[in-house]
Amino acid sequence: MNKAQYHELLLAMREDPSAIVEFRKKYRNVYPFSDAVFKLLMQNNAPRLVVFLNTMLGLEGDDRIKDFAFVPQEFPGTLDNKTAIFDIIGQNEKGEPILVEVQQTSGPFFMDRLLYYTARIITNRLKKSAEYRLPRIYVLSVLTCDQFAEPETYFHHVHFVKNGENFYPKLDFFFVEVEKFFKIDDKCPKESRERNPRAKMLRFFRNIIREEEIPEQIFSEEFYRALEQDLSLEQVEDELFLKEADRMHDIIYERESAFAEGEAKGKEIGLAEGEEIARREMAKAMLADGVPVSRIAAYSGLSEDEIRAL
Repeated sequence: MNKAQYHELLLAMREDPSAIVEFRKKYRNVYPFSDAVFKLLMQNNAPRLVVFLNTMLGLEGDDRIKDFAFVPQEFPGTLDNKTAIFDIIGQNEKGEPILVEVQQTSGPFFMDRLLYYTARIITNRLKKSAEYRLPRIYVLSVLTCDQFAEPETYFHHVHFVKNGENFYPKLDFFFVEVEKFFKIDDKCPKESRERNPRAKMLRFFRNIIREEEIPEQIFSEEFYRALEQDLSLEQVEDELFLKEADRMHDIIYERESAFAEGEAKGKEIGLAEGEEIARREMAKAMLADGVPVSRIAAYSGLSEDEIRAL
């Protein structure tokens, strides 16, 4: 089950919870990178998350994470500051904070949001009497859409640089563009494909998403055998889908509200095209969320051909 198919499931269950029966006949696996499913897989399962982190971050030797302690996901806002809610947050055995975010859509303020969230981690580490000695901080963003321009690079390690050299080694951002890896790997000759633990793990997720047979040798590692079982659509309780369907409904409502605001603003400033701009922006955002074209047409008033052209 891919992202669009998973969203179809949520929308169908929003209207009729019994729709899950037909989806279980049609699909074997659940989409692994939805917010709720990813948390189900990783939250409070420190051994599994440690393997996932070491593999995605490419940590080796003394840098490898050995343990992970979860902390509350929400950092409430103070005064007029925004609240920060993390997908997964905790620290390793050295007390070094680790932030994990699954990003479903691209956007101009993607990095702004991530920097703000990271800043909240940093500011919560220091008390008034403490010296300015910060721990190393890891930030992993798993991207289910293409965010960066380089077509042949899906893994990005970002840090502070001065004159071309690493300037501040204690803050590391790691970005993994999942779908871009699939595209690169699909077109690469088999003998030339990337061979490392990260590529192996991403190929496993590709098999899950595309409902393809998983090579038997991968199950020599218990990590993958247990993960495949937990990604079975039969194993996931209906309640999780219903809760995420409600959340999706809230997102669509926000898109509609944004459209109404954009329409009103367009009229205020005398732009005849204000309504059209608002419709298109809402449609583009819903497309990025994986909402089916037919649904977007119903909400936006645009034709399906117009939406596909976006």
